[in-house]
Amino acid sequence: MFAVIQLAAWIMAFGTMTHMSFDAFAQNATCASNYTVQQGDICQTIAAEFNVTISDLEAANPSIDSGCTNLAIGEVLCIPAASACPSGVTYVVKAGDVCIDIADMFNVTLAALDASNPEVDANCDNLSIGERLCIPASSS
Repeated sequence: MFAVIQLAAWIMAFGTMTHMSFDAFAQNATCASNYTVQQGDICQTIAAEFNVTISDLEAANPSIDSGCTNLAIGEVLCIPAASACPSGVTYVVKAGDVCIDIADMFNVTLAALDASNPEVDANCDNLSIGERLCIPASSS
């Protein structure tokens, strides 16, 4: 009986390890690189450093919560290929930027800019200097 319990435990552990290894392989297959979270890191600075949008960073790392408040020092993040923005155009947020001005600068609607950047809240009051925004195709 004891041997059966040990065998069952080993099979469950092996299955878990195999599943974890497969998940890690699947994640690495879509990663352009990996990054280890350091003290003081936030999603905005990591995304800006690797020229990706916060949405792309979050999509590549399902463990990151929607507010990016759960990064852990030593955590290894998948860094997706630079700018998966459909238009291929990104904008780096500067001091004083607001969404309507960015939308006007690129001749896009505010709604289109919002839809392309789901990490930006409805009031557009969570932009961070250095953050990269995906600019949708121009509406003209």
